[in-house]
Amino acid sequence: MSKLFDDTGPLPKGKVGPTGAEPSPEQSDLQSAAYLADAPANAAPTIGDEPDFGGMPELGIRSQQPIDNSADKARVICVINRKGGVGKTTVTFNLAGGLVELGSQVLVIDLDPMGSLCRSIGVFPKDPALSYLLIGGNGDIGSLVQPTHIQNLYVIPGDPNLRTFEMRHGDSTVYRDALRSHLDEIIQWKQFHYILIDCPPSLGLITGNAMAASHQALVPVDGSTYGMGALTDTLAIIRMMQQNVNKKLGLAGLVLNNVDLGTVYDRTVFNVMKRRMRGAMFETVIPTSPEADEASQLGEPVTKHAPSSWMAKAYRDLVGELIRSEPSRA
Repeated sequence: MSKLFDDTGPLPKGKVGPTGAEPSPEQSDLQSAAYLADAPANAAPTIGDEPDFGGMPELGIRSQQPIDNSADKARVICVINRKGGVGKTTVTFNLAGGLVELGSQVLVIDLDPMGSLCRSIGVFPKDPALSYLLIGGNGDIGSLVQPTHIQNLYVIPGDPNLRTFEMRHGDSTVYRDALRSHLDEIIQWKQFHYILIDCPPSLGLITGNAMAASHQALVPVDGSTYGMGALTDTLAIIRMMQQNVNKKLGLAGLVLNNVDLGTVYDRTVFNVMKRRMRGAMFETVIPTSPEADEASQLGEPVTKHAPSSWMAKAYRDLVGELIRSEPSRA
């Protein structure tokens, strides 16, 4: 496996995260994720510490874990980051748009209780909802798969009760593999090339289910100080899950999102991250652009809404990198 972080010291100093004595929601979330991974609570990253990138987990990024059981099994990728506002839903949707543009059959599983991705394309949860099946309710998860107006793109909508699922069962390992146990049913219903899982901005039971069910995690990153702290936490939890729950989980890569390389700050962040996280970063950077918001409001991938834009080119480049990094298949 490639070494992701060099030994040139931490990023520039700066406190991140809450500084009060009371535990923050993020701390509780990380403790929950540590519990799900059967790791001791003190193994969870400490919120409020300065990020130490030299101590980051070493996870392979390219072709590091084979996809087993079938030569044509779907590649399952969860899109995660503890921090909100880094563009997980936008990245998931536009990655899906770029993949279907190339002819792939893609399923997006919306695990965010807000259900923003599916609402934007006019798809809503049915009865029974995904949350009901995850707690062991009767039903066929294949019946939750809905076509969209975009050719080759299918979705399983998120529903508000996913939040209740996490609140009630967040400290239990019983439901840790609930999603993974259903994936074979989905694949038997229809052969997908890719299954993308959009996760909420947390590292609790819902995101733990996504990591347990995935071959790889893709992490959108912003360049803020708070974003660096969240990245530290996110990669540490990926490592916990890999060691304790899903040994085939790898890192698809980190993608710097919503940046303007014309500014000194964003250009500096990009150069520092590439230097400090060699082998982990996608070469493609997703720029700041109004096309992403416009496309989202219209329920279209940016590659379809503004096919000649810089944003569309960036997502096509990102899709190309993702395809070139395809893990070997047993």
